[in-house]
Amino acid sequence: MQIFLVTIMMIDVGTMSLMVSAASILQSITLVFLFFLASQNQGVGIYALGTVLSALGFLIFPLRLLLANLLDPILLLNLRFLGNLLMTSGQIMYTIGIAKFLNKKLNYLILLAVSSTFLFTQIYYVYIKDDYLSRNLITILSITIIHLLAFYYLIVNIDRSILGSSIFTALTFIIQIIFSLSRVVIVPMTNTKSFMQPNSINIITFWSIFLFDYLRNSGFMMMVNQRLHQDLRTLATTDFLTKALNRRAIEKYLHHEIGRFERSKTPFSLILIDVDKFKLINDNYGHNCGDIVLQNLVNTLKQSLRSQDLVSRWGGEEFLILLPNTHLESAFLIAERLRITVAENPVGEEKIYYTISLGVATFEKAYINSLTSFFIALDQALYQAKANGRNQVVVVPKLTKFID
Repeated sequence: MQIFLVTIMMIDVGTMSLMVSAASILQSITLVFLFFLASQNQGVGIYALGTVLSALGFLIFPLRLLLANLLDPILLLNLRFLGNLLMTSGQIMYTIGIAKFLNKKLNYLILLAVSSTFLFTQIYYVYIKDDYLSRNLITILSITIIHLLAFYYLIVNIDRSILGSSIFTALTFIIQIIFSLSRVVIVPMTNTKSFMQPNSINIITFWSIFLFDYLRNSGFMMMVNQRLHQDLRTLATTDFLTKALNRRAIEKYLHHEIGRFERSKTPFSLILIDVDKFKLINDNYGHNCGDIVLQNLVNTLKQSLRSQDLVSRWGGEEFLILLPNTHLESAFLIAERLRITVAENPVGEEKIYYTISLGVATFEKAYINSLTSFFIALDQALYQAKANGRNQVVVVPKLTKFID
């Protein structure tokens, strides 16, 4: 370990700055390609732009060393100012990109205040009064505020689908903040006069930039990958039009409930729904209004049901509701409430009134080896509801009685 640390410290500032700029450029290329692959996600392009700006900013450090004896002093000052501006702009783009990706409301007032303060103080301490310590302090404090904002966006109301990668990225930001603030104390103690001065604190700083940039960008890429995975999972389990579960997804949950019933006799019920005279709705108002009716129905069902209840599109204008841990009597009351709610709430600007017919059944032991017969009974109940005049609930009678 000691040999490893000695080896790290032996690398000079020029080499470190070149290594950091090269790594930053490679990571920016990766993020730009990620943007083209995941452009449907907000914020990815802005974050990728941040990596490009940071890469250009870091590239200026080795350029300043190489051109120190060739350029006019004013041009060197311009390069110094441009480098600081590009790097800080990159950090701002990271925060904006993360906020956009997470669908958070950006606090532009804070960003504007930090950006303006940084810009004017940099101009003053670069061109008017060459003061490295003040310049270093302002840069660190500006970036710290920006990083704290990114940290806040990452930890407040975290999307569960990207929980792990969000926490990882947030920890990267907070560790970088701690290290940056420690530099505020250490730099004056070491009598450091320039970021390119060959001393231990600058070497360690370059190594930290190399590490934190890699970890932060990796964290963001993990967030994007998790979001893409969640999007694919949603596409595989969700009906495109209504956003209800599709048939394959509800069948998976149904088999899970059957397993629970076999193990612990936990009851569950199903409600099969059909939109009454749906063809007439399409004929009279058009298929677009028919789609709106189906979407409205699903939204009404979800708003009226418990959090554990699941709504799925069973086929066409038929919908199946799974009610976990629900007896037949409770299922009937839920179905009747749904029927009334739908009938009393018209859809769209045309105020389309529509009704639904419902069949209700509770799973019983007799159906374990014949799930088909369970659905036949449920379908017959729905058919009976429509034959009786529609807009009503019909219950499949219990085959047996259980002691709860």
